[in-house]
Amino acid sequence: MPRRRGDMDNEVEEESYYVSVRDLPFDLLRQRANASNLSTAERRKARGELLLKMGAKPPKGTAVNYRLLMETRKRERQNALTDYKNERFKKTTLERHLGKHARNKRRRRKALRHAKG
Repeated sequence: MPRRRGDMDNEVEEESYYVSVRDLPFDLLRQRANASNLSTAERRKARGELLLKMGAKPPKGTAVNYRLLMETRKRERQNALTDYKNERFKKTTLERHLGKHARNKRRRRKALRHAKG
């Protein structure tokens, strides 16, 4: 059945109402960024979020004194090392309580005796 001109006009109208679902969050963020009830700091933050979602580069971190940076990294390394040692100590003490440590020790001695042979 051939189409009439009136049918084509209806299709054009339907297409004009089409909204991409991907663009919807950006529209909502844009409205939030332009909202008049927000303070300027909140508005600036919302605009930054919108720009990040749209693919902008994230802002650079604040400048830190090199000496302070090295001190904090050194402290973090030491804390990580002590945590590791504490976890290892807990594991070995638990194995001793369970008797696994002694078994492993016997196996190592036996393996050394056979290796020296």
